[in-house]
Amino acid sequence: MASVRFKNVSKKFGEFVAVANFNLEVMDKEFLVLLGPSGCGKTTTMRMVAGLEEATSGDIYIDADRINGVLPKYRDVAMVFQSYALYPHLTVEDNIGYPLKIRKVPPAERKRQIAEVARRVELDSMLSRLPKELSGGQRQRVALARAIVRTPRVFLMDEPLSNLDAKLRTQMRAELKHLQHDLQITTIYVTHDQIEAMTLAHRVAVMNKGVIEQLGTPKEIYNNPRTLFVAGFIGSPPMNLIPGEVTNGVFASDSFRVGGLGQANVSRAVLGVRPEDVHVARVDGAGVNLVAPIYSVELTGESTFVSVRLGGQLMTVRADKNFAGQIDQQIGVKVTTDRVFLFDGETQYRVDF
Repeated sequence: MASVRFKNVSKKFGEFVAVANFNLEVMDKEFLVLLGPSGCGKTTTMRMVAGLEEATSGDIYIDADRINGVLPKYRDVAMVFQSYALYPHLTVEDNIGYPLKIRKVPPAERKRQIAEVARRVELDSMLSRLPKELSGGQRQRVALARAIVRTPRVFLMDEPLSNLDAKLRTQMRAELKHLQHDLQITTIYVTHDQIEAMTLAHRVAVMNKGVIEQLGTPKEIYNNPRTLFVAGFIGSPPMNLIPGEVTNGVFASDSFRVGGLGQANVSRAVLGVRPEDVHVARVDGAGVNLVAPIYSVELTGESTFVSVRLGGQLMTVRADKNFAGQIDQQIGVKVTTDRVFLFDGETQYRVDF
């Protein structure tokens, strides 16, 4: 297959810097996810690999081949766009099989490969339909199947599951991961959906304002966020980020106190703690960090999310599914001290303690 390497790559649109001094190696057979909010540069980065955008500076390689200036059709990459980009006059079968037809694959073999890929993405009963006869989700699956059937050196996927309903999205995530494992094709996948990133990726590159804030496995990104941005972006619901001050290892914000932070002193601090590391406790219980009234209660099935107001923001606690508290009821909140993160509000970087 192939590795993909970015060396000091930048992309400007006029004075706007979309990607800045980007360095990254996507390893052979790796499933790498570029994750970030709209406008962070992730799609522009992928489009430069496809040849749909040219880098303003720097070099891009597939294996040892520098591909700057190489026409898209000679790069041997397959891209699934956020839009479907289907041929409206061709059937589903012909849309999927078009890359094989261009390669002059014999009709019988072409038909076999189309049938196999269509089965994988649940389109085997729709092969005779035209794109206008399909739902948005079905059209996206046709586009995905057309890329899969090519078996290129590199897959490039720009939010290919965005138009699917929740149930099918979950199903397709599992199918995509299994497909990539089977096909062993290097994949760069762009999304703003952290659940997709966490479930699909071997590694995640979290992007913000054209740069990589953190690169690592999903577990590393979740358990050890390096910056405030990563801490707030990863997690559903997101990490509680509470501004305050740390003096001699004790964090204070309004009536909320957390000790055990070593000898840290940070005048403009942000304490981070995930909802699963905060617990509902008795108001008069030992070690309670905060007493506050319940603001909201949300049952999700396997657990209950309880929110309390802390200053001008909400703090979320993950409680047992059988929790039966009521809005405005006073509760105690207890933090798992060894699972809190401390960030410097000035530099935005995590502070070790």
